[in-house]
Amino acid sequence: MPVTRPSFFPEGYAGCAARDISLADGTRLRLVESGDSHAPPVLLVHGFGASAYQWRFTLPVLAAAGYHAIAPDLPGHGFSALTFPDGAYSRDVYARRMWQLLDALGVACAPVIGHSMGGAIAAEMAWQHPERVARLALLSPAGFGLVPQRMRLIRHIPDALAPLARLLASRAAAAVVLGDVYGPDGVWTARDEAELLAPYTRRGIYRALLRTLKEFDFRLHSNAQLARLPRGTLVIFGTHDAVVRPVDIAARVRLVPEGRLVMLSRIGHLPQVEAVEEVGRLLVAFVQGARVAGAVSAD
Repeated sequence: MPVTRPSFFPEGYAGCAARDISLADGTRLRLVESGDSHAPPVLLVHGFGASAYQWRFTLPVLAAAGYHAIAPDLPGHGFSALTFPDGAYSRDVYARRMWQLLDALGVACAPVIGHSMGGAIAAEMAWQHPERVARLALLSPAGFGLVPQRMRLIRHIPDALAPLARLLASRAAAAVVLGDVYGPDGVWTARDEAELLAPYTRRGIYRALLRTLKEFDFRLHSNAQLARLPRGTLVIFGTHDAVVRPVDIAARVRLVPEGRLVMLSRIGHLPQVEAVEEVGRLLVAFVQGARVAGAVSAD
C-alpha cells in the first residue's frame, strides 16, 4: 500500500496541540504540548527515526498530573527542520538544540525524559548543564544497551544514495519496523503505521537520518560518564527489547549515583506505548519526587 497522508498527530488526542517554534540558531521545530503552559514543564525526547507521536500516551498522563508536557520532533526528524551541515547531527548538537528549545520556552530547569536515542540526548543534556536537569528518566536508552550491528554497516552508505530508501516506504515496511520494536504481546493500529510513515514523504529526511547514523554516538556510555549522571536517574527497559538490548544493564545502572532500574516483563523497545499505565505511573511518581531505593521489578 502506498504512503498516504494521515491525520497528523496530535489530531484526535484531546488536550494535545502542535505548533512550530524557532530556536536561537534559526532551526524550526515542531512541538506537541499538553497541559497548562504555566504548569511545571517536563521535556520528552523521542528516539531515532520517530517523532513526538512516540509520546502520544505520555503527554496527557503528565498533563493530568499537573505538568506542562513538551514533546518536540527532533531536528532531522518528523516535521521539524531536516537539513543541516555535516557535523550537526551529533549527540552534542542534538542536546544543545534541546537546550535552545527550553530557552525559547523560558524554561530554566525541568525534568527530562528520553527514549532510545533520545535517552542518549537526555544524558548529554545532563552532562552539559546538570544544574538545569531537575530529574532524568531514560526509557530503553541508547548508551545503556547495545544497538544492532547493522547500524555500523549503514554508516558506509553514501549520502547520495539516501533518497533511494524512499522506494521502501510502505505499510508493509512499517509493519516490519513495528514488529521489531514491539515485544511479543505488542499490537499496533493502522494509524500507528500511517504516523510512522508520514514524515518519510518529506524530501531530505532520508539524508538527515543517514547523517544521524553516521554522526551520532550510539556507543555504551563509559563508567565515568554514568557516574556523572544525575543522582537517582530512573532507567526503564523492557525484557524483550531487541533494538537497544539491555545486556548487563543492572551493573551499568549501579554505576549511576542512586540509579534506579525498572525491568518490564515481555515489553519491547516502546515501554511508554506497550505498558502505558505502568510507565505512566512510574513517570508521574518520578517527576513528583518519589524516591525508590535500589532496583525495582514491575513484572
